[in-house]
Amino acid sequence: MMQGTFACILARYGRDVTVYSQWSPRGVGVKAFFQPVREKGTEQSVPSPLGEVMCDRFVYIGPPDTRLECAGTCRVAVDGEIYRPQTVQPVYVGGTLSHWWAVFTRREQEVE
Repeated sequence: MMQGTFACILARYGRDVTVYSQWSPRGVGVKAFFQPVREKGTEQSVPSPLGEVMCDRFVYIGPPDTRLECAGTCRVAVDGEIYRPQTVQPVYVGGTLSHWWAVFTRREQEVE
């Protein structure tokens, strides 16, 4: 029952996101919540010797059937931008996978 309700909420209010992973290397389109992280007392940009550097982080909440992983090829595409995961967590309600929760950063923000 709860999975059906959550799927309806994602379908109605979620954004179009393409998820790429080892399980879907060609990408799979899903509806997910993908919003900037808003934390009190935390800036999304920080000063550096070369100027201000954006540290954009985005919260992802997506369907249980589209698996994510923190390592490997996992990435999401949203509005033409590519994002990589910083952290990924499956969220269970009882013994059932309810959804995936993750924090993503823009790909060009990564430090190799």
